Amino acid sequence: MTHIYVFNAVQGLICLYALTMGGWPERWGAILLLAATAATILLAFEPATHFRTTDPREVIIDIFLMSGLLTIAMLANRFWPLWLAALHLLGIGIHGVRGFDSTLVPWMYGMAEGKIAYPMVSILAIGVIRHRQRLARYGRDPDWTFSWRGMR
Repeated sequence: MTHIYVFNAVQGLICLYALTMGGWPERWGAILLLAATAATILLAFEPATHFRTTDPREVIIDIFLMSGLLTIAMLANRFWPLWLAALHLLGIGIHGVRGFDSTLVPWMYGMAEGKIAYPMVSILAIGVIRHRQRLARYGRDPDWTFSWRGMR
């Protein structure tokens, strides 16, 4: 259980870093990750039965997160959202494996599902660092691939 507290603390710090130092894509990425974590925490956790079946509520949360990450990946003037969405797609795939193979050992499902989140928050942190570097080097870093000013 300690690893969950450690992850939540690390994710909270990285998301706070993204919210304060990142551009709009980084901020939206942090908001999505925090919202998905909060929604997952609100689900009842039963250690005796968890990871023995696929929880449809977790799948729904992951699908909503995936749609948000894909939206950022398509609209942002950044490369890191593609990696974040790709890693999260692996997480959704893990749900599918569990749904099709009921003999999958629960701890393997739990480990695979939980450990994918560590590289995801690391990618967000790297995205913020790279954003800050581009700001320092060029003085600006456009957030999105489109401009509202040109649209009428």
